[in-house]
Amino acid sequence: MIASGASSRIFDLGDGRILKLFRESVSDEMIEREVEVTAFAHAQGLPVPRPLDRRITDGERGIVYPLLDGRTLLSALRTQWAKGQALLQDMAALHGGIHDQNAAGDFRSVRQVLDTDIHYGPASEEAKQAVIAHLDTLPDGEWLLHGDYHIGNIMLTADGMRVIDWAKGARGMPAADVVRTEMLIRFGIGPSDMLTNLWRDWAARFYVGRYLARTGMTEAELTAWRPVVATAWLRARLPVRDRAFRRYLNQSLRACNLPPAS
Repeated sequence: MIASGASSRIFDLGDGRILKLFRESVSDEMIEREVEVTAFAHAQGLPVPRPLDRRITDGERGIVYPLLDGRTLLSALRTQWAKGQALLQDMAALHGGIHDQNAAGDFRSVRQVLDTDIHYGPASEEAKQAVIAHLDTLPDGEWLLHGDYHIGNIMLTADGMRVIDWAKGARGMPAADVVRTEMLIRFGIGPSDMLTNLWRDWAARFYVGRYLARTGMTEAELTAWRPVVATAWLRARLPVRDRAFRRYLNQSLRACNLPPAS
């Protein structure tokens, strides 16, 4: 086994391929979505490993991928702080390239995903109703979204960055995907000491700034999507930097004249 996470384990098959075995808690639907979205992204010419095969091993469901020789962006940033700006800039440019791809009719809508997560999340009923009503005013989109684009899901190889773990892929407005990445950088799983928190906040601001400069997206678009994506995240997020995240959430709600989450 060469890697292990909350949803899967990775095994080197020894022939230039790896086997990603999913844990029992992962639904068949999510595995199928990972295959479909990853294959679609690869077919568009994006730097994504092509799924090679589906496999069941001792009752466990898996996907076979090419072995990527490299390390995650997360690992690189831990040891190469001086290269942080350049790496985050490349990350933002790659994210913009993903969002250039039209995925009309191919995948689930991110609006549906957000609506469901808000509905079943822990926010007050008043907040849920207000945020869902706000979501209904936002535009639809047909662009490819990764859904979980963070520094642990980007591999650095000799051939450049490669994006992995597409199980949360969807179609929709890129601003929703950018907001989720902003939150994952600041409040996702990882160290939360004071120095690291300062870096995380800076990295999120830098990443967003580089993305906006690359794509022409406006800060107003992010402002409109932040309360929706943040309220939806309440359903499943772990309590990392919880007080800081709650401030972010309530500031996002206030910016759109919405009631607090609780």
